[in-house]
Amino acid sequence: MIFHIEKHSSVPVVKQIQEQIKLSMAMGMLRTGDVLPSIREIEKQTGINRGQIHRAYLALRQSGLLSPALGKRTAVAITSIAPHFINHKYQELSRDVIKQIRRIGVPPTVFARYLSRNAQDNERKVPFIAYVDLEKEIALQRAEQVSRMWQVSVSGLTVEELKTVFDRGAGPRKVLVNHLIRDSIRFVPRGKKIHIIPIEIHYTKQTIRELGKTWANSFMLLVPIHAVQAADFIVEQLHKWIKSRGAKISWIPIDDVADFERLVNNSRYDRILATPGAACKVPVELRQSSRILLLRMELDPGSLENARIRCGVII
Repeated sequence: MIFHIEKHSSVPVVKQIQEQIKLSMAMGMLRTGDVLPSIREIEKQTGINRGQIHRAYLALRQSGLLSPALGKRTAVAITSIAPHFINHKYQELSRDVIKQIRRIGVPPTVFARYLSRNAQDNERKVPFIAYVDLEKEIALQRAEQVSRMWQVSVSGLTVEELKTVFDRGAGPRKVLVNHLIRDSIRFVPRGKKIHIIPIEIHYTKQTIRELGKTWANSFMLLVPIHAVQAADFIVEQLHKWIKSRGAKISWIPIDDVADFERLVNNSRYDRILATPGAACKVPVELRQSSRILLLRMELDPGSLENARIRCGVII
């Protein structure tokens, strides 16, 4: 892969390297397992400081796009090819815009910076993609995670906030939602070109390890967020990871818990299991208690990649 670095561009060198790698992945020139040039090779090719090249690679590793390879090299971790029709539309639109910009005597790269700034302002005012959850803190956390991975602006909204913006006649075009609460979004206006895209979530490895330590005949209490339709489903999933015989799980919405400290000290329960949404409402001083297990969950990479393609995001 040959890198072309514009040293006098307002776009930082680190970002230029990242964008060229992501574009090559999106266009199918780089595929899963392909090994990228070493930092030393890029430094020799471009004259760019190796520290900047390292930062570019590191950021793409942290986002899950790149991974370590043999011999201290770096390889493509996932296939990020955009659907052919999207690539075709991008190319067609780019040719037309560049042709028009040249006609009016403006350098295409100058207009590209202008367009980028206006597009970012537009997405902040009228979000195109939103991540929706029952709890605001969870929605914001996962929206931030997706924004960082996809390099686009993703808003975090609660189900109620989404309903409000739709009632006003506005709202995002693409709605990402935790697959467990997909049925909570039934109020999408008919006739609107709005896509509801469920993303699977699963327990982190640390949570699975903790569940595996449950002793026989334990009696646990699941504390989900209020009005969760899928509490019984969550209990069923928990039993798959709890290997001990005779373990029992009952549940109660956190809004029905009048005194959390008293609940924790209740000898009836061996352990309290709090879902991510409910964990936000657990008193801070009790979150480190050995009797409480905060159920950590993460977005499924394969499901997230499928959602990216459905959102038309080329990364």
